[in-house]
Amino acid sequence: MLPLVFSHEAKSRHWPLVTICLIGLNILIFLFEVSLGDRFDVFIQDWGLLPARVEAEVTLHNLGTVFTSEFMHAGWLHIFFNMWFLYIFGDSLEDALGRWWYLMLYLVAGFFGSMAFIAASGGAPIPAVGASGAVSGVLGASLVIWPTARLNVPGLLLAWFSAGLLLTLALMAFGGAGFLVGLPAALLVFFAMLVWFVTKGGFLGGIFGFQSTPAWFVFGMYLGLNLWSGVATIVDPVMGGGVGYWAHIGGFVTGALFGWLFPKTPIALHRRRAFD
Repeated sequence: MLPLVFSHEAKSRHWPLVTICLIGLNILIFLFEVSLGDRFDVFIQDWGLLPARVEAEVTLHNLGTVFTSEFMHAGWLHIFFNMWFLYIFGDSLEDALGRWWYLMLYLVAGFFGSMAFIAASGGAPIPAVGASGAVSGVLGASLVIWPTARLNVPGLLLAWFSAGLLLTLALMAFGGAGFLVGLPAALLVFFAMLVWFVTKGGFLGGIFGFQSTPAWFVFGMYLGLNLWSGVATIVDPVMGGGVGYWAHIGGFVTGALFGWLFPKTPIALHRRRAFD
């Protein structure tokens, strides 16, 4: 995912209590995981989402792992990027939907993200953890509610992400042979984008300054890469590399549907609560 700043017409009018609490809860659970030391793997195995276990026997514990896994993470970068994106997009969405509807969106997107992962995993014996499905739901709802929003992305990171995406697609499409074609194409795209940014904003401004990018373009790349990679994992599970692509897809689609069901005018959304 891209480290970016999300800006749009709807500004937060209230302190994002639910978003802050969700971030705090995820961090506290992760710190607890880290404190376990050698028992970390056992904890992940017991409370992570294990498709083979859920499919083999429907018990209260096995069903509970669908939700507990949403608040667990496998490493520092894993939790950093999930919480960073939740913070960027969650505050405005919470303000627009209202706290209860927003919390419901987070949990429902996480649930259906987990269900999509189970359905596509083929009974995988490896546990899955992370808030990626729920956070993807937040992204999907944000895109539907604010389709004309723009993302401010540092030029260097936008060029690097675009080039990396192109190389990844080439490798996935042609295997090792894709490197011979994908690397030169990726380098060409990388430097061409940097030159374009520099001509518009000067050297430092073009490389390190923010570039206004349509949200649909960035999210489209995100969803497209996950779909491509998700299909690849069905063909060969090893290609998944431990990433829950279908959890991302399931969460994103759920969030988009959730956002579509609400009025399209963000200003009116804050008046609509789940519970009065």
